[in-house]
Amino acid sequence: MKRILVTGKNSYIGTAFLQYGERHYPEAFRIDTVSMRDGTWRDMDLSVYDAVLHVAGIAHADIGHASEEMKRRYYEVNTNLTLEAAGRAKAAGVRQFVFMSSMIVYGGQEYVTKDTVPAPANFYGDSKWKADQGVRDLADETFQVAVLRPPVIYGKGSRGNYPVLAKMAKKLPVFPRVNNSRSMLYIENLCEFLCRIMLEGGGGVFFPRNRETVSTSELVKAIAECAGHKIRITSMLAPFVSLGKHVPGKTGDLCRKAFGSSCYEPGMGETDWDYQVADWKESVRRTEAPKAGSAGEKTGQSEEGNTGERGQQSEAPEPGSTEERIRRMQRLNRGEDPGSAGRNQPLVSITTVTHNSEKTLARTLESVLNQTYGHIEYLIIDGLSNDCTVDIAESYREKFAAKGIAYTIVSEADCGMYDAINKGIRLSHGTIIGNINSDDWYETEAVEKAVRFLEERGCDYMYADLRMMKTDGTSFIKQAKRQKIATSRGWNHPTQFARRELHLQYPYKLESLHDDFDFFLKVRKSQFRIGVLNETLANFTMEGISHERTLKAAAARGKCRYRIYRNNGYSRWYLLECVLIEGAKFILHFI
Repeated sequence: MKRILVTGKNSYIGTAFLQYGERHYPEAFRIDTVSMRDGTWRDMDLSVYDAVLHVAGIAHADIGHASEEMKRRYYEVNTNLTLEAAGRAKAAGVRQFVFMSSMIVYGGQEYVTKDTVPAPANFYGDSKWKADQGVRDLADETFQVAVLRPPVIYGKGSRGNYPVLAKMAKKLPVFPRVNNSRSMLYIENLCEFLCRIMLEGGGGVFFPRNRETVSTSELVKAIAECAGHKIRITSMLAPFVSLGKHVPGKTGDLCRKAFGSSCYEPGMGETDWDYQVADWKESVRRTEAPKAGSAGEKTGQSEEGNTGERGQQSEAPEPGSTEERIRRMQRLNRGEDPGSAGRNQPLVSITTVTHNSEKTLARTLESVLNQTYGHIEYLIIDGLSNDCTVDIAESYREKFAAKGIAYTIVSEADCGMYDAINKGIRLSHGTIIGNINSDDWYETEAVEKAVRFLEERGCDYMYADLRMMKTDGTSFIKQAKRQKIATSRGWNHPTQFARRELHLQYPYKLESLHDDFDFFLKVRKSQFRIGVLNETLANFTMEGISHERTLKAAAARGKCRYRIYRNNGYSRWYLLECVLIEGAKFILHFI
């Protein structure tokens, strides 16, 4: 367990990181916070800490009206105090110093690349830049310094530009359509980034940001939709925005800040691990939700302020607890799982999505628990079930722990099955990903056979034979085939196992019940290698929406599949394929 000290007690980022770490990485970190308002922090024994996260600082004020005394204060806190904290940490033997710098060091540049030279436009940016340079000068082999230059940070309870924009989005009837581009960073994405970088213990300059850029108009529209407010985004107001940018004084500054571009080039912010807890639309939904359902939702005012672009207030991130996260990062990935047969084998992450699944979940859990492959982590992603689903999942915690399987249960609101699967993949750490639904179950050697097949054949993606369980108790085997024509007739999604990079490149789109087939088609058209194993790996229950036996339901499914074919570039002749598939399903129920 690493001991972390956060400088900036009650600050937005500091509080959010503390709560996120305690909730998601309880066995990884012991996190303390300290106020730097007075000098008592200098009496602390820093030698007991593995890392210091320095977020204390004075954030954006009304720079245009700042006095000389205020400017001096910026340099005292943002520069001098930062360098003193870093120097004391190094002298005490702390191995890592993480400093929250800011995109503000690049001044007002609209498009920042890796080659862009920082050029602060004001004393606030300059005070951060001098600290940015100074802490990096202290780095050596025994003292790793990680400098983060995030864009504007937002989330529930944040302060600065985002809440001002949100207030406008919820009240204005119209808003200008402006095609600007802005990089932003959701607070939970930042917290996950911080956890990952502290697990690794490395240094360097980093640019954490949401994967997507967004225009101000898109952001306002998304906020308004979350609030149930109708707002019209119109190009008719764009000329007034262009004019406003040239108005001198505060009005012009606000126009340029709200409607100007400020983004990092594509690729900046990417790491070897995925820290995108939520995409930008989901992050807006979480930020604007009346109740986040998270611990520590109410927090104190920012003590020293924070970096990002503006000082912000605190919020606890909301995804559910993951109590075994460190064990799987440190113990499992090193092959140190006592009694595990998975030593030096790839870690396989298996996700099961649940919602009111109390009648079938135990069978699914047992099938994962009894796998012959030993290097597994298992994630239950529940959509706030109101039956005994979560209780049943919790009852297996000790059983999975006894077998050395890292076991995570998350129960929170989601946007459907594929949103939950995407979430499970983001939370997982395996190099191979599998998914088994809560009414289906694996054969005992399923994971072992899948891993062996992938490794021996050098495949990136595989699927296998599937036992189809009918409602009358009879069954038949649906054989897996690699067919020249793109079809689901020979493809069995409960048996699929894929390399992690496929899911990162092609996340489920959250468009329909057949997002998994869309994923399959994308993999087929890619350069990834596909393999088919003709052994039965899983059992599939022929119930639910995908097998609803009405002509209306069959027609809806066929129409949806046809749209997926067309979206992936397939011809109109695939309409016949959709009709045949749904017709076969309909007939099978009566045989």
